[in-house]
Amino acid sequence: MLSKPKSGWSEFTLGDFKTCVSYLVDIPFDWLISCKNAMKHNIPVSFFLELEGEECIVTSYNARTHIVISDEEDEYMLKTVCDVDFIDLSAMLLEDIKKFFDDWVKWSPYEQTQEDFTRRQAALKELIEETEEYLALAAKKYNKKI
Repeated sequence: MLSKPKSGWSEFTLGDFKTCVSYLVDIPFDWLISCKNAMKHNIPVSFFLELEGEECIVTSYNARTHIVISDEEDEYMLKTVCDVDFIDLSAMLLEDIKKFFDDWVKWSPYEQTQEDFTRRQAALKELIEETEEYLALAAKKYNKKI
């Protein structure tokens, strides 16, 4: 779903939708918090993607994930990915962030000092653990293998 981040950029791919995402959104924190809250409160998960001139919202709940894109002329496009729900999306996000953990810690170009990186590393590790706990509970509730 997310490629290895490099210099504040990563590639987001879901279904046949692919786009570059930038450091303007703190993806590891913003998206994991959204996943954690979705599973904790049984609500849809939503992510914001800044696409430089376009806005994109990814939202998911039951058996579908919707990608809503609006361009500079306020034209909207909807893409739907079937058979990917909020539990699947959360599991994919966790997997990608854990796989490239150190790169996501250094995701933001604004975090410059070793102290910043150490603080961010501890906070991201804690958020991953919390999100994994809620993912396990949600998967059990919906009898879903993750």
